[in-house]
Amino acid sequence: MNIVVLHYHRIGGSGVVAYEIGRSMAEDRGHTVHFMGLEPPFRLGDSLTERMKFHRVWVKEYAVFDHQPYALALASQLADLIVEEKIDVIHSHYALPHAVSAALAREMCGRPVKTVCTLHGTDITVVGSHASLKNITRWAIDRTDVVTCVSDYLKHETVKHFQTAPDRLHTVYNFVNPHFFHPRLKLVSGTPHKTGCKTVVHVSNLREVKDPVAVIRIFHGMLQRIQCLELFIVGEGPLLPDMVALVKELGIGHCVRFLGIRQNIGPILASCDLMLLPSRQESFGLAALESMACGVPALASRAGGLPELIHDGENGLLFDPDRPEEAVEKGVRLLENDAERKRMGQAAFESAFSHFDIQKVMDQYEALYRK
Repeated sequence: MNIVVLHYHRIGGSGVVAYEIGRSMAEDRGHTVHFMGLEPPFRLGDSLTERMKFHRVWVKEYAVFDHQPYALALASQLADLIVEEKIDVIHSHYALPHAVSAALAREMCGRPVKTVCTLHGTDITVVGSHASLKNITRWAIDRTDVVTCVSDYLKHETVKHFQTAPDRLHTVYNFVNPHFFHPRLKLVSGTPHKTGCKTVVHVSNLREVKDPVAVIRIFHGMLQRIQCLELFIVGEGPLLPDMVALVKELGIGHCVRFLGIRQNIGPILASCDLMLLPSRQESFGLAALESMACGVPALASRAGGLPELIHDGENGLLFDPDRPEEAVEKGVRLLENDAERKRMGQAAFESAFSHFDIQKVMDQYEALYRK
């Protein structure tokens, strides 16, 4: 098959998922994959081959435009690509604008290409459900041949917001690649730790829905109970200044390390003791899954799709996002009990690869493509 993957190039869960699907379809399953966007996926690097290509979308700058018409430029150039490369399937990540552009491109080119759209979360719960964009999001979903959701929670939210028939939506969970996430990676970790200290880690794009400021407050609560403890923050985003300011206000700068954006975070995760994810809204929780695959249990909020991934007390811990003291209590208890943390980390690792291994999920996507 000839497959086009439409993606956001910025670092984030949807971009990782889009790239890994395309890479696996090309390298492991022999399809030809065309990535298309403003920039290549950040993991793509120099791995372009005859089976894995990138097509840049060029957007015309014009003084009359208050913004660049990316969605229209994408649709126009995608229509040409469909004809030139005899594309069979377009897989859009995020309804807006990619599913819209895919539908427009199909209309323009006249070729009966099939379309798949993976909904990742905020494209439904934050952006797509907004009054200014709800109609176009519903239009895109209705004109897509196959719509997948990364959790049952997101499927429910899509039905609720857009009155989509439930049988039109397929839950296909996110996945993890053992090449990038595995307990053995800690042996080659280049992240120095304080001797004898336990380490908590948080990974996100530091947006409001992730509630990263709560990470600092919860960690500060733990620090009152555990003498030697450090926190790694991986990622960048709009709330980074607020986090830095709170760290300074609390006087805990010696215990907190802001590591910025990292392409290869597996070794960092594998060398830590606990993942902290106090999200207010989370369609799935890819960062939690990645830590679990590294044998590191997650302490996460009981929100969105996270309970589908984390079973409280078995392979991780859940807490009420409105009760940070519960997170502190559970986190301290686990960090102080090495045997229980090891048991839970092993359970996390086993559940990550028994349910969310990349090849199992690729079987589902490939079956949908062929259907």
